[in-house]
Amino acid sequence: MFAYIDETGNTGAKLLDEAQPFFMTAALLTRSDFDIRFANEIRELAQANNADEIHAAELGVGRLEGIANDLLKIIRKAGPAFAIARVEKRYVVATKVFDTLFDAFENKAVPWHAYNIPALRMPLVFKLAYILDDEAAVAFIDALMESNDERAWSKMAAVCRLILPRVVEIPDARSREIMTNALEWITVNPEALQFVHSDKVGRKSHLPNIIGFGNLLGAIEKQSAMWGRPVDVIRHDRQNEFAAAIKFWHQMYSNAREDVIDHPFGGKMVLRRVFGSKLEISEAKASAGIQIIDVILWLFARSQKADLPPNCQAILDYVYNRGFLDDFSVATAERGAIQLIREIESQPISAKMVRDGIELRAEIEQRRLAGMADYALRKGRERAD
Repeated sequence: MFAYIDETGNTGAKLLDEAQPFFMTAALLTRSDFDIRFANEIRELAQANNADEIHAAELGVGRLEGIANDLLKIIRKAGPAFAIARVEKRYVVATKVFDTLFDAFENKAVPWHAYNIPALRMPLVFKLAYILDDEAAVAFIDALMESNDERAWSKMAAVCRLILPRVVEIPDARSREIMTNALEWITVNPEALQFVHSDKVGRKSHLPNIIGFGNLLGAIEKQSAMWGRPVDVIRHDRQNEFAAAIKFWHQMYSNAREDVIDHPFGGKMVLRRVFGSKLEISEAKASAGIQIIDVILWLFARSQKADLPPNCQAILDYVYNRGFLDDFSVATAERGAIQLIREIESQPISAKMVRDGIELRAEIEQRRLAGMADYALRKGRERAD
């Protein structure tokens, strides 16, 4: 099985660019090497349009409409599948802020269940997103991109001080209490958070490009299982800024353990994806498959802003009928959270369950207070030494 990947919407660490609110990446998936089978046909089609390659942004919707039928005929002959991963950048910021500041393992002031139980975690993420203004979001991204430990910790403490005055806007008292405790603790103990990377690859792992790439690999893994074929080669359009990070994360995912990880209170996850595959970074001109997915991704992005002419729309309709869409956004997360909470609320709750819950909460609170006290004691000793 072969995969050909392209991406669009890259703004680097500028995640609040209103003109490009989404990062998107997509893959053309085929059972055989699309580049070998269809290179001549794609080249001839490009040359007929006085071009060296099929590049959607250069051709524009008018010229693409003229060759869309020919492109679709070529695509159909390959019998492909498709995967698209869309990442909402503002949602990336909100989830990154929450995961960085409210991880109960690192932030000793956060109750374990508030971070680790999805039905409690997701409402807190949405409430944090609600009070997170652009000033705090930009400051947070700057702290994530800082390579010096001391400066990064100072910047992250400043982020907490920016968010704290807005906590009063959250409607329920318990959420205000959890967030206030967490943010105040980090202003005093920013060094407890493990977010600083001295290398560029590590810092770029926070950005939508790598999130989208990981989600896309998950979709490719699903298609691999459906076809019963391992992924042999992944050809990714050359991205000079992110090539090293893409190679690193491909190696991490493809060599991860195959064990199933059970999440607390339900849910499973397997980290390994596209095991045994080879990643190649290629110029689009050298890959017919990358040129095809460039067209599909460009049309997909354009379709979200305006209607497409019929022949171009026919390409997308074909893609929609044969593909996966992984959408990392507020809207998708909200639908999932609502469904999860409704399922929980539909289940009967016995008196014993209530008693057990009260006991568990008391135990978690004891552990939280003990963890804060222990951290303060160890920090005091380190300073004394």
